[in-house]
Order: sequence, then C-alpha cells, then structure tokens
Amino acid sequence: MAHTATISVDAMGGECGPKVTVPAVVSFLKRYPEASVLLFGDQVVLNEQSVLHDLGSLGHRLKIHYSQSIVCDDDRPSSVLKAKRDSSMGLAMRAVSDGRAQACLSAGNTGALMALGLVFLKALPGVSRPAICTTFPTVTGKTYVLDLGANIECTAQQLYQFAVLANATAKIVEEMEEPSVRLLNVGQESTKGGQVIKEAAGLLTDDKEINYQGFIEGDGIFQGHADVVVCDGFSGNIALKTSEGFAKMIGDLLDSAVSKNWAARVIFGLFKRSFAHLRSHLDPSLYNGAYLLGLNGIVIKSHGNVSVRAFGHALDVALQAATRNLPQTLSPMLERQLLSSCNKGLADDI
Repeated sequence: MAHTATISVDAMGGECGPKVTVPAVVSFLKRYPEASVLLFGDQVVLNEQSVLHDLGSLGHRLKIHYSQSIVCDDDRPSSVLKAKRDSSMGLAMRAVSDGRAQACLSAGNTGALMALGLVFLKALPGVSRPAICTTFPTVTGKTYVLDLGANIECTAQQLYQFAVLANATAKIVEEMEEPSVRLLNVGQESTKGGQVIKEAAGLLTDDKEINYQGFIEGDGIFQGHADVVVCDGFSGNIALKTSEGFAKMIGDLLDSAVSKNWAARVIFGLFKRSFAHLRSHLDPSLYNGAYLLGLNGIVIKSHGNVSVRAFGHALDVALQAATRNLPQTLSPMLERQLLSSCNKGLADDI
C-alpha cells in the first residue's frame, strides 16, 4: 500500500519539543518517500534545529510554517480556544480541517488538543464525546483500549459509543472480521460493577453487530482475552500508566540482573535474541501514538515525554490511519449503529 499522505505536526508539543519532534519527522520522511509533513512551530526555536538546514531531497516534502503562540501543558482548553487558535497545535489542527493534511499529530496538552479537534473537525455522527484509544501489548499480540483519559466520568451511552468506535477501528486498521469486545470491570460476573457499566453491558449485548463477550478484569487485558477493552478515562489512564511503569520495571530488572555477574551475562548472551524480542514487545515507545477516536478527522496524541523513536512511531500511526482514510470509513459504520441506537433509546423513553 502506497503511503501517500500529508501529516501536520505540532513541533512544539511535549516536554522536549523540537529536539524530539524535528529529528523524528526527518527520519519519518526518509522511511516513507511518498509521505509529506507540514511542520508548525516557533520560528526562533525551529531555526535552531540544525537538521532542518540541510534537508537535501527531503526539502520538497517538508513545509515549515511558523506559529504565533505555543500551547503550554498548564493551559486550560477554554483559554486555548479563546487566545491560542494560532498556536502550533491550532495551526496543525486547522491544516486537517481545510484539507491540506490528512492527519494531525501532537505531543502537547491533551485537553487543548481535544478541544481544538472538536472546534475545527467536529465529532462524527452519533458521537457525543471523542475518546483516547491506543493498543496494549498482550501475549497474543495487542489489544485496543479506550478511553485513556479524555473522559474521566462516562455515561453508559458513551461507553457504548467507545465500543462501537474501537470495534470499527480494529476492523479497518487490523482487518479483523469480528473483534471481541469487553468492558473493564472489577470482576467478570454480571452482578459486578456499578449501574453505569451494567447499563453499558446491556447496550452492547443488544447490538448484534458487536461481538460483546462480557466483563474483563485488568489482568485479562494482557492475556489477550479481548481485542477491544472499553472503560472510562479514569480507569483507562491508570491502567495505561501502570502498564508502562511495569514494562519499565521489567526492563530495568533485566539490565540489573545482567550487570551483576559474569554468569548472568553468559546466559543473556545465549538468549540474547529472545531477551531482545521480549524487550521490544514491552517497549512503550513502540506503542506510542493514540487515536482521538470520534472526531471527523485524524488526530493522533503522542506522549509528552518521549524519545525520537517513540515520536516516530506516533508518526507511523498517523500515516497508517491516513492511508486507510479512517474517519471516512468509520462514518457510515457509525451512522448505522450509533444513530439507530439513539433512535431506539428515544423510542424506549416514549
């Protein structure tokens, strides 16, 4: 599949900003000779990036645009909408809304990114709130998990919408015929959990287009017991940060064990390829790049404190979504399921 797409990038987002985003973009363009990037950022800071001074043949595929402001991590979404629509993040989002780019990527303020996305791109039909979705590594491959922090509290209808969004995304991106979907809960029994999650379970059970298989506990995510796991943003963010911390601990323990004595180094040498595979499978940088699902356009959120390699993976995610025309493919699927669900809910209320 040809990767002919343009990605708009907020160069100033994240804790490291252009020191990470710019080299990642240059590397990305070398990997994908048919892709292009629109880079938005502060003129003075971008001019300090030496890698941009000698782009050679890459120059015609990288267009740099200077912004008037920068979105800070502590900016409120409302203040960004009022005073920083001309920021690097705002301009990158606008590039998608006016058709100059097929996807937007930022490592900046999540709340501001969501707010700008809703203003410039709007929500897809039937979606009340977009959700943050990414993949977790499992023993069988990977699992889509959402919401990861955009919506701290959710209604049953919103959890159902998240399930429909991720179910359709798994079909499109992973080419799964019938992804298995579960709700994250404190137990697998139908009696467990609060009223909201029980109502969401009822909605998913009634939707015959979704392969809903009940509740799942936290450990089941990593065992690969579901292709899609749905939860509110509070639970999802805790699960995400816990899994990343655990993966880092495993890597640190391996490094510590190998460095302690010669016998451990010999064993490591014998199984070097296996250890490398394990480390790669658990490496959070290879899972960086979360979808803001539910927007009428592709927006990818990178972690703020990431390496060049990790930001590069987020660029890969953006390109994959753009190549598959994710929102355009999602829209008719969502209209059929979500709007019919809303109509059924209104009929039930009457």
